[in-house]
Amino acid sequence: MTIPPIVEIEMRGGSHPDEEMDILEHQIAEMAFQRVLTDAKWAELGYKKAYNLSHFFTCWSSRDPRIIKLWYRLHPYPDYIEFEVTQGCPLNCKMCEQTYWDEPVKQMKWKQMRHIADQFPNLKWAGINAMGEPNTNKNFMKILSLMSSRGVCQEQYTEAQLIPPEHFEKYVKMGFEYVKFSIDAAKEETWKKIRPNCSLERALECVKALDYYKSKHNKHWPEIHFHYLITKQTAGEAVEFLDMIDKLGIDVGNVYYSRLLHNFDKIKDIFMEIPESLIEKIQIKAKQVGIPVAFSQDILKASPASECLAWQMPYIFPDGTVISCCCMNMQGRRGWQRKTRMGNIFVKPFRDIWQDKPYKKMRENLWKGKVREAHPVCAMCNIYNIDKKSEIIRGD
Repeated sequence: MTIPPIVEIEMRGGSHPDEEMDILEHQIAEMAFQRVLTDAKWAELGYKKAYNLSHFFTCWSSRDPRIIKLWYRLHPYPDYIEFEVTQGCPLNCKMCEQTYWDEPVKQMKWKQMRHIADQFPNLKWAGINAMGEPNTNKNFMKILSLMSSRGVCQEQYTEAQLIPPEHFEKYVKMGFEYVKFSIDAAKEETWKKIRPNCSLERALECVKALDYYKSKHNKHWPEIHFHYLITKQTAGEAVEFLDMIDKLGIDVGNVYYSRLLHNFDKIKDIFMEIPESLIEKIQIKAKQVGIPVAFSQDILKASPASECLAWQMPYIFPDGTVISCCCMNMQGRRGWQRKTRMGNIFVKPFRDIWQDKPYKKMRENLWKGKVREAHPVCAMCNIYNIDKKSEIIRGD
């Protein structure tokens, strides 16, 4: 069945003035429409969210040369963002740069959250609070609810230490898409070595609570995912972790393995590169237990920086600082990130920041392969290669 025009308008809001982009968006709308018709979990999202999620899956950090060229030609206003509602967190995890910050804790006010949301009227995806513990901000659930009411697909990373288990029923009722539990061990004593103020038992109680409320309300969403940071202390339980999750008897969307993003001075005793042999063991175990796994791009062979689309997703600090992407977080250089910022969304409208010289220079030079001239953060990138030679990404 072809998508009815009225449904496509509900999804897209109208045609795009660029013919090539209009064709792509129409194809995404057709795909989302068919998913809603044929798949119960997509039907649960409804047309608007199904389109937004399909758009994200299709375009975010795409490897499709057609989409890469299209984005560099049009540099469309961002459809995806990440922002922090707080810098505060009492957990003191060993690997987290927030533990070592010497700056005051900044809590974003409600009107500032609303201001950010209003700057992106066609927003499709939001990752709210990649740093800090968002539940320390009293307005956190309020911004999640606002985003969901606008059809924005969302994810939340959590150690599940400050969230009462019954709180997860709100996520199910709200229409949240992804809850990603940050758990990096299969044994309590191991987790305590890097997350001293965390309890593995409590985290698993929250996982089971979310699964329970999904069943209670007969919902597929939010999907339960896990993020496992591999360090010297946790590498030995990376495979065993899959057995532990399997025994919970829950529906797992994905287990995402990554190394620490940057190796700064404070974490040198726990940082490690991920050996190929460990990746292979994880993949073998994943097949045995039937749990999907994925690995972060910084431990895989990377594409050239001229194919980078990470700038599609601006990242915003609680003080309004805008950086081009999240890749330079977790390096213990928060002050440097502010000095090399693209702008401040509380000082200047994001549309002006997007068209200002720093963003334009970055996009133009990345496309030309002049990475070191693009922006200071691009020259330090550990996600994409800074030379022009393409390499195959494992698993693609």
